[in-house]
Amino acid sequence: MRAKLVGKKVADKIKEKIAGSLIGVAVGDALGFPFEGCSAKELKEVRFCYLPQGSYPAGTWSDDTSLTFITAESLLAKGRLDLHDLAQRFYLWLKEGYFTPHGRPLGFGRATVRALWRYAAGLPPEKAGGRGERDCGNGSLMRMAPVVLWFISSPEETLLASVHEASSLTHAHPRVLLACGLYALLLKGLSQKMTLNEAFLYVRERGMCFYSRNLPFAKEMSHFDLLWKGRLFHLKKEEIRASGYVVHTLLATFWILARTNNFREALKLAVSLGEDTDTTAAVVGSVAGFYYGLSQIPPSWCHSLIKGDHLLYLAFHFAEKMEAR
Repeated sequence: MRAKLVGKKVADKIKEKIAGSLIGVAVGDALGFPFEGCSAKELKEVRFCYLPQGSYPAGTWSDDTSLTFITAESLLAKGRLDLHDLAQRFYLWLKEGYFTPHGRPLGFGRATVRALWRYAAGLPPEKAGGRGERDCGNGSLMRMAPVVLWFISSPEETLLASVHEASSLTHAHPRVLLACGLYALLLKGLSQKMTLNEAFLYVRERGMCFYSRNLPFAKEMSHFDLLWKGRLFHLKKEEIRASGYVVHTLLATFWILARTNNFREALKLAVSLGEDTDTTAAVVGSVAGFYYGLSQIPPSWCHSLIKGDHLLYLAFHFAEKMEAR
């Protein structure tokens, strides 16, 4: 199957973009996972020509990919966003290693684990996500692509409400919801055949309009001032952070996409920033995979993914379902 689907143009461009977004998550995750926690200085000489081997075999992916594809599975199975179903599937991943490359969950964050334990203890899934200042990690942003794609043609308010709901299962702080919403607006802009620069302007305009008039989001707006005021794209590489903080991940994603012209270069730059390399590259990969399409993802990277055939099958099954809708 891989030889037929990777490295070739898919007849339906939209289908190629949707599949590219999901596979982009997996490829970015696998490219960055072995370097998680490294500094930019430590990665300065790494070429990123192939998926590297770290503590696990090359092509190993972590929680970013697991939770993204589990989300896609849930949407396909239920035909809608169902937090109870999603929480059950996430808990199965955590407890039994469901949808993992080697039979156990890898790379998971504390906020996600705490939320799933709250759900297992009987808390409704929409109330399980942390709401404190220390719950502003990127653990929901990294898995948001299927939700955004599922609602990409919906009215803006429906799209953003769905993204907020999906995030709230593990991360419910308004700052995280806002970051996920801005990510959703970026993909929505690109789905309307905007260039990257046009999509960035769309995010600034629509994001400012929607969130500035909605409490408690308005109180969180200042954390994204680099984007609102247009200074982000003038920063130098050493001024960009790529930690597990959701604001860092989102702003780094925008900056990386503005600085590169193809999928390969976008992911290489994402990993070279260091810190939370797998999630930064996974989020960048989801947008770059959508914008450039599956055919522009290096075939050697796709071929090296652990359980790559299954990932490709599910990505195309999801894309076909989206086409039918």
